[in-house]
Amino acid sequence: MTNKVYDFGYRAPRFPADFRLFLQIDDLHSVWLDARCTDLSEDGLAIESGASLETGMVVTLILTLPGTSISRRIAARVTNCRVNSYGLAFIFSSQLEQSYMHEYLDSRRSALLRSPESSD
Repeated sequence: MTNKVYDFGYRAPRFPADFRLFLQIDDLHSVWLDARCTDLSEDGLAIESGASLETGMVVTLILTLPGTSISRRIAARVTNCRVNSYGLAFIFSSQLEQSYMHEYLDSRRSALLRSPESSD
């Protein structure tokens, strides 16, 4: 996996990622589905999952970002679908949630700038 930051024309740069998360489609009584994050930005993330999701659907994510120990519950809207691959936009319930994601990615960006691999 490369440690480069990619700008695919999105509002916020996307960072390559590879971590497990869970998503819930319906209400609190539905099952948690397994997924894998493939990239992450301040606005959302891309996942791979065998779940059947549709564009516009709102899901709840449970994610523990790499290098952290606290799991976060964040709502997200499905913005695009491909076979077993989905784009999700965060729906932050508070400024604190949004700040958490911003600070986490800011620390990742700083670490990448200091990394010798970032000059490849």
